[in-house]
Amino acid sequence: MKTLLALLLCLPLVAQAASMNEVDYQDQDPGAAPYSTRILVTQQFMRMDSGEDGGDFILLDRTARRVYNVVRGDQRIFRYDARPVKLAKPVPWKITESVTQLPGNTRKFSLGVNGKPCMVITAAPKLQPDTVAALVTYHATLAAVEADTWQRTPPDVRDQCDLAQHVLAFRRVLQYGLPLEAVYANGRSRHYVAHRTLPENPALFQLPPDYQVVTLPLTSSK
Repeated sequence: MKTLLALLLCLPLVAQAASMNEVDYQDQDPGAAPYSTRILVTQQFMRMDSGEDGGDFILLDRTARRVYNVVRGDQRIFRYDARPVKLAKPVPWKITESVTQLPGNTRKFSLGVNGKPCMVITAAPKLQPDTVAALVTYHATLAAVEADTWQRTPPDVRDQCDLAQHVLAFRRVLQYGLPLEAVYANGRSRHYVAHRTLPENPALFQLPPDYQVVTLPLTSSK
């Protein structure tokens, strides 16, 4: 027993460094050039940016369910807190879905609302599950904001696909795992590029301390 204890005491103490997941996409809006989107995920935070450490970014506090949009040019941080969605489903409201199993444990599925095709997504169920969980929390946090936007939009230009994607069915968008490819009815697209695990960089998840914080939709503070 004493010999075993002595051996244990002689072993080097190795501290496990915290890590973060990185997922890289190439996104494209209709009529515009493709651009990069980087998603960084730790146990507490998720950050989305263009891949530049010193650029604008969106930060999700996963525990507090709070989203910050950091705009460096204005030296402002827009803060959004999770709140209940007060929006009834439009009538009629029928979501249709079709799913195809692909090789490599991936699925290709389409979602539509009231007969209108909304999106076609290829997803990997076992790839980066914690990133998927963070994305679900992100959309849940902003669902009330998106619902407010929908209600302020004139009825003749409302798109029920947007309502499904961002408010009423965002969990279904991520139900089959991390999107590898997504094409939306409004012309937007997203393509998976790569993922990797890196040592956590706490500085990337800190808010600039001297920026004005605007709490939306009602109050502001600094």
